[in-house]
Amino acid sequence: MCCSLFCMAKCKVCKSDFKQFRTTQNCCSVECAMSYAKAKQKSKEEYRERNQKMMSKFSKEIEEQKSYQRVLLDARKYFQQWIRQRDADKPCISCGKHSKLVDAGHYFKAEVYSGLIFNEDNCHSQCRKCNRYKGGNESHYRLGLVERYGEDFVKSLEQIKDENRLKKWTKEELVEIKTKYKTLLKNKR
Repeated sequence: MCCSLFCMAKCKVCKSDFKQFRTTQNCCSVECAMSYAKAKQKSKEEYRERNQKMMSKFSKEIEEQKSYQRVLLDARKYFQQWIRQRDADKPCISCGKHSKLVDAGHYFKAEVYSGLIFNEDNCHSQCRKCNRYKGGNESHYRLGLVERYGEDFVKSLEQIKDENRLKKWTKEELVEIKTKYKTLLKNKR
């Protein structure tokens, strides 16, 4: 029942009756108000934790439902972004020009040498012209590697190419690769 100035209400903490001065007043005293605020904050934190756990579980389920091809494309995307970021201040490995380096090109083609797709030594930033329109510009790519790293580096890469010609990556390996390069990209920014 409301009187002219005050309404009677029950305290949210101690459940005693009190005179409510404002319609938003929930507690009878400062002590009860502090307890109420702490309980509300704790409730919000618990909600956030539950929500994060649920979202993490949901993300894992989505990742598990992705097709093999989708997981492979995701892993390649983050790997190639990292290669472009790593080589951002360097010229195109093939032609040596400082143009927009928008591609991450493989010395030994990823389509043929599946075991070398995620080999950092086999992949460098290239301009779009060399990578896409000149088929990787392989002869100049080799010269660029020799110039940048030396003849021994290129010979060691050529030795491991046949051992790694074909590799069937597992979904777990691809997810691990994606996570690794995604983390590297975040840390470098």
